[in-house]
Amino acid sequence: MDLGIRDKVALVTGGTHGMGRVTAERLGENGALIVVVARGKAGLDETVSAIAAKGGKAVGVSADLTDLAAYDYIVSEAKKAFGAPDIAIFTPVAPPSGGFDAFDDDAFDEAYLNIVKAFRHFAKALVPAMKDRRWGRIVTIGSGAAKSPARASVLNFDYILANTVRPAGLGLSRSLADELGPHGITVNTVAPGFIDTGPAYAAFFDQCAADAGMAIGPFLDDFLRRIPANRFGQPEEVGSLVAFLCSRDAGYISGQYIVADGGYMQAYH
Repeated sequence: MDLGIRDKVALVTGGTHGMGRVTAERLGENGALIVVVARGKAGLDETVSAIAAKGGKAVGVSADLTDLAAYDYIVSEAKKAFGAPDIAIFTPVAPPSGGFDAFDDDAFDEAYLNIVKAFRHFAKALVPAMKDRRWGRIVTIGSGAAKSPARASVLNFDYILANTVRPAGLGLSRSLADELGPHGITVNTVAPGFIDTGPAYAAFFDQCAADAGMAIGPFLDDFLRRIPANRFGQPEEVGSLVAFLCSRDAGYISGQYIVADGGYMQAYH
């Protein structure tokens, strides 16, 4: 499918692994000019090379997304390479799991900064040029916790920080969609379910099993029974959806919260 975005400039944060990497590659395959953002140079070089190997054009920008000053820098680097971004994917730094007593005020402040304030700075750096062009696509890779709190009784682990700040991030996204719609700019959130993104994901569930006092095998067997698809999702199943929301034909989809979770939320929320 031709997404109709040839020569559009696409900025993808968290673009060197998992869902962000798939999104960057899908956009690049469709002729977009890709600005990949992550911390590590090795991952950036690998992703840029992978996009180029498929005939795309890409550059890497190393930046720390927890630093609010980084967003102006990222956009300035995109402008130097290709021009102001037309498409922007925001992959926030997710808060850790844990219950109410596990975190102090600083942890709550940090989670709010990474999910809400960072998105504000991301949008402020991007939106003026999109308004001038009267065209733009902004997509956040979010969380199911924005719609319904992740419950320890179902998941076997607590997620108090995400349950607190993710709804605020979604509220900001939807409010922006209202304001920016008249300018031809769409703003959407994709909420992945449990997506197998590699070793870090496996380590997360190892820790969850340990916290629950269970061996990893029985823990995963019990956990996967809670997902109607009976498996973890794959990054391609989310990244391809995000890429479509950036397409020419997705111009009438805005302010939406789209869940890709194998039916999990329908079954348990």
